[in-house]
Formats: sequence, structure tokens, C-alpha cells
Amino acid sequence: MVTSENHMERPIFSFWVNGFWGGNLFANGGGGIMCCSKFEGDTAKVTWILDMTKQQQIQGAVEEHHEVQLLLPQRGPHDQYLHVRFDPGNKVRLGWSPDLFSPFEPRPTKAVSETSEAQ
Repeated sequence: MVTSENHMERPIFSFWVNGFWGGNLFANGGGGIMCCSKFEGDTAKVTWILDMTKQQQIQGAVEEHHEVQLLLPQRGPHDQYLHVRFDPGNKVRLGWSPDLFSPFEPRPTKAVSETSEAQ
């Protein structure tokens, strides 16, 4: 499954990983989960189209197409989610995880249910 995050000031109209559609993303926002595709090999081609907010359109922004070939990160035995993170400057990172917690952020030290029970 593919999940995504957009940390750029521009929305993403659509993106693809090896031709598999990953959805669209608000500016500075998270994405959903797209199922199901099999990612094999050593590399992945990420293609995306930047969209624009109404304000950005008024200021003269235009739709932009981008593409990058990245190394596909090593996948662990329990990894199910390929995270695609768009960072400022049209930088893209890929990472695997066994769940929806981003591999680009520190993992929580306590489970949510443990925190709820303690209250």
C-alpha cells in the first residue's frame, strides 16, 4: 500500500510511483492510502504534478510536472506501507514501515491504547 505526505506549499494534483497512482495531496497536508501494488526492483520512478491554490493561481503560479528516479529502500519482513514524502524544493523521500507511522519521524514510545488506559 502507498501512503503519502506533502510538506510543500503547493498542493499535488496527482502523483505516481512506478505508474501506480498515489492520489492527490493538499499543500502542507497528509494523504490517504492507495491499495494495492507490488513494488519490486532497486529503483522507483516518482512522477507528480504540482497544482495551485486559488491564491497561487492569482499570483501567477502554473501547473508543473516533475519526475525523479529514486533507490527503493530496503524492505523489512513486516513492512506493508511505502511512504512517499514530498519535501520543500520538490524533494521526495521513500520509506517502508509495517504500519502508518512515518519512517521519517520518531516512532511513539507508548502505544495509544496504553496512554488512554492510564488516564
